[in-house]
Amino acid sequence: MATTRTPTKTWVAREGIFQMGKYPTVIFTTAATLSGAFSSSGYEISAAMKNITITPPETSWEKQDLLGKTSTNFQNQLLDEKPVGMATITGTLILGEDETISDLLISGSATSTATATYSRYQLGEKTSDNRVTAVVTMEKSDNAVSFGMEDAVVTKYGDIKISGPDGHWEQEITIISLAKNFYWEFKD
Repeated sequence: MATTRTPTKTWVAREGIFQMGKYPTVIFTTAATLSGAFSSSGYEISAAMKNITITPPETSWEKQDLLGKTSTNFQNQLLDEKPVGMATITGTLILGEDETISDLLISGSATSTATATYSRYQLGEKTSDNRVTAVVTMEKSDNAVSFGMEDAVVTKYGDIKISGPDGHWEQEITIISLAKNFYWEFKD
């Protein structure tokens, strides 16, 4: 007998949050939900984000053609499973204060200027690790779904749009992780 499942909830953007923090300061354990990992760590950035796309790890298969044919006259073939791919979260951060995310996204440390009132960063400097933990959560009353990555890396710092059509400072980012560090969590 088939089970019929009828969706009872449609997610909307106003029910979502994006959280990001330094790894391994923020890690996932079974003692808390994915989004709950941030509340006990003392280190969290809850950024405004739009245009979010979550791509779970994909397993690809490749067809291998072999010599000969089967008893039903098909060519001998097999499917070869390739390694599982990476998970990806892409989106556009809405930036507010100037250094809200600099210490998290930029791997190098800040250099003070002569007046000691400005901090200067350089992308690509590897004086510290830029691993992050990131979670996208949709939650309303008794329904919740979260997608999380730990030990992930921000690989793209996109164009900085200071006066776009929405009138705010925004920047596209891409975060990747290995399949073993990607989590998908539902509230039961």
